[in-house]
Amino acid sequence: MNFYKLSVHVEGSSKTHFVRLPEFFGRVLRVGKVVVVLGIALLVLQVGVLSSYDFLKNRTIGSRTSLIKKLNKEQARLDSLNLQMESRFANEDLLHYKFGLNPTDRSAREMAIGGPESPDVRLKRSANPILDYSMLLKEKTEQFRAKAFENERSFSEVAGFVGQQYAHWKHVPSISPTTGRYASAFGSRIHPITGVGRMHNGIDISNSKWTPIYATADGVVTISRFSESFGNYVAIDHGNGFVTKYAHMQSSSVKQGQFVKRYQLVGYMGNTGLSAGPHLHYEVWFNAKAENPLRYILPGEYAVQ
Repeated sequence: MNFYKLSVHVEGSSKTHFVRLPEFFGRVLRVGKVVVVLGIALLVLQVGVLSSYDFLKNRTIGSRTSLIKKLNKEQARLDSLNLQMESRFANEDLLHYKFGLNPTDRSAREMAIGGPESPDVRLKRSANPILDYSMLLKEKTEQFRAKAFENERSFSEVAGFVGQQYAHWKHVPSISPTTGRYASAFGSRIHPITGVGRMHNGIDISNSKWTPIYATADGVVTISRFSESFGNYVAIDHGNGFVTKYAHMQSSSVKQGQFVKRYQLVGYMGNTGLSAGPHLHYEVWFNAKAENPLRYILPGEYAVQ
């Protein structure tokens, strides 16, 4: 066996001690040095890893906190928009009721979004609360988008109906054709000129000559001529079965075939034909049957505009 000779000199002493050590002991010392160096390196590495972990952990927590705040803001915004949408739904229902339409089925507005989830997606959502929260917000956003689309479609339906009704109302005689005093009502009476009892198919409105007379609805002039009984008179076909007649005018301002609009001048009050004084004889016919014009004149002479 080989030995190493190790000299040991003690400070303050003149003596030197010699120690004989086996050769393998030197190897142990060299291995010990390597182990110590590795231990120090591992310690430094551990400190670095722990520091990095703490830094990344704090950064991740900060990012998660910031993300949660943003998601909460989006949640609040969606809730606010949803309340506004519910208010619009209430107004929409009122419009439907006002025009005699059936309101939209509310269950259709609460339509489900998407289909069944795979097990992997469910596992990810359950393992990550933020992912689950964001997926929930996404579903609510899609549901809100569907509600908005349904609301827009429903309002378009009401707007289309109102447009059709407005087009119809424009052709319904709904205003007084002139100003003055109601001198004779609709119904049976004795004619003031002939003295013969007969049906009075309109109303008489008396005033001074040259009082303006207006069309009571949109339509086409079908008659504009002189008649022995009606004098100068005009007939207007308004469509949808409505026809109005204006008689005993001093003069007419429209021609046959002319399109006229409500409030457009058609002539002036006079005393032509079989008339006892200046007045307008005004008739309303619906589906070839004489109607009482007062049924169509709106209170305060308001017309649908």
